[in-house]
Amino acid sequence: MKLFKKLALLFSVLFLFSSFNIDSDKSYVGKWKGKDKGDIGFITLSSDNYATFEFEGRVMGGKSYMQQGLNAAMTYTVDESTKPYKIDFIMINKENNSELGRLLGIINMITPDEMEMAIGFDGSSRPSDFSSNNITFYRHKE
Repeated sequence: MKLFKKLALLFSVLFLFSSFNIDSDKSYVGKWKGKDKGDIGFITLSSDNYATFEFEGRVMGGKSYMQQGLNAAMTYTVDESTKPYKIDFIMINKENNSELGRLLGIINMITPDEMEMAIGFDGSSRPSDFSSNNITFYRHKE
């Protein structure tokens, strides 16, 4: 009888743990507003992993945009296994699905509505901290 109780308890615990879906945080998904040297810009990180930058009325990224005469898209990936999270912005040539370039960055979710980001521009390496090339973004609620 003790063996039966132990097995029942074991199966109950296994069922309980398997019924929860452990998913990633993804609190970074949404539209964000940031200010850099007095200029205001937006970044949108969609749930289907497309990234869009808006600055001074210009839009770059998303599912389809023109980059140097090429039909391109911009996607992003986030590695949540590190703190801060690693983020890659990937520009893709839609004609042949080849990678045009990649911006490497890091993000830190300060609160669900505040995100700090640092990006290595011009193909430089991923920043290791937020001491330079960083912007604080606030969730944009329309």
